[in-house]
Order: sequence, then structure tokens, then C-alpha cells
Amino acid sequence: MLANLEFTLLHEFGHAFIEEFKPPVLGMEEDAADRFAIIAMMKAREYESAEKTIPWLFSVAGGWYTEWELKEEVKGKIDYWDNHNLEIQRFHNIVCLIFGSNADVLEDLMDTEFLPFERAMTCDYEYKQALHAVNWLQNNYSQKSDKALNTQSVTVVYEQPREGQNKMVFELLQNFPVAETWAQRLSRRFTFLRPIRIEFENCASVFSAYWHAPTASVTVCYELLVHFMQMAEYRRQHSSRACGIPVLRKYLGDSLNCH
Repeated sequence: MLANLEFTLLHEFGHAFIEEFKPPVLGMEEDAADRFAIIAMMKAREYESAEKTIPWLFSVAGGWYTEWELKEEVKGKIDYWDNHNLEIQRFHNIVCLIFGSNADVLEDLMDTEFLPFERAMTCDYEYKQALHAVNWLQNNYSQKSDKALNTQSVTVVYEQPREGQNKMVFELLQNFPVAETWAQRLSRRFTFLRPIRIEFENCASVFSAYWHAPTASVTVCYELLVHFMQMAEYRRQHSSRACGIPVLRKYLGDSLNCH
């Protein structure tokens, strides 16, 4: 849940950067936001071991794989016109970036159903291209003064959660302040044109997250975090395909309940 929350926050900040800074975007904005999020997660962990980083990143990829599996299971409607990639495409794109940055330790993932050989051949290039774009963004819009470094331009607020699962995830967030950590990190690294708020809210029966330009806010529904936890439990119960690949069993065995 925490890994997917981090990805979601950074995906929405990808939209925020595009809206606020107006960098050139050649391609779909949703895809650009996905790539920004994954690369930012990697950069934040560049000094950590593969044993820590890879399971965290694959938790995000696995979320999209599970979403696709469940949609196929119920034969859900596929919106080919949508500006988001299909869930299975988002999964493969993220896996490719993870592989591109860790090819030396994930070599055995190549030529499996999760990373076909033809796609694996481009992953090093895709990773370096995405890394270059994020570095360019940081180099061009980074903090320029010592005074700015002391300014908290990104803040986090929580709506009082409803009783039940919303309250459960709220209490979890108090012990694992993913949002606060990234609010501080983004405030230190970027010169935003206006203050930005990360808002956690009750959202009735829907689960979503979105960037709202008029109020300069990133909203995350408690219900979305509950959904992430449910997806994680589903993966633990239906992990035989991933467990059958040795390199995934090595790095994800605990989270996938491989035996």
C-alpha cells in the first residue's frame, strides 16, 4: 500500500510539474507522469540495495498487473479511447524501467511472460531516456537559493477519516509518513510557483487520486489506499505465476507468499 501511495503521489506531481512548469511533452501526459513517478522512486533509493529497492518498485508494477487480471476475470469493459494506458501496458512499462535500471540482477526476468525478450532489448534505453528527462526537470527547476531551501512549499493535510477501513489507513499513515517525506523532499528540490497541498480525504464509494490545478492540490482518497491493501492481499493469494520465476521468487517471495 505504501509503495503504491508513493507512486500515486509522484504520478500526480508529474501532472503538477507539467501544469506549473510547462515543459515540452511529446507523448501522452499520463505515460509521462508514470515514468516520472518510477524514476523519482528509483532516484530516492539510488544508494539502497537491490534487495530493498526491487520489491518496493515491483509492488507498484504488481498492482497494475492485478488490476488487469481482475478486469479480465469479470470481462470488464476496456476503454481503448482512454488517455491512460491499459493496466497491463502500465505494468509492462514499469517492469521495463525496473529491468533497465537493474539488468545485472534481473537478467533471469528476460524472456518471461512478464518481460518478453523483444521488449527487454529496449529497456536500458527506455530507462536512460526517462532518467535524462527527470534529471533535466530537476536541473531546470531546482531550488536556486539558500532562502528557498528553508521554505516548505508542499504541505500535507488530513481530513478526519470515517470509522472503519479509512481510519485504519489513516493511522497507518501516521506511523509511515510517506506523504510528509515527499513533501519535504519536493520542497527542497524544486522551486514551485505557488504552494501545493497534498490532501487526504474521504471520497464516499469511489477511490481515486488527482491533481487539481485551480487549487494547486493533490487529492488522495482514503478509499484508494484501502483498495491498494485489498490488491496486495489478492496478489498474496494468487501469486503462483510470479512465484514460478526464480528471480521474482528471490526478490518478492515474502510479499507474494511463495513457498
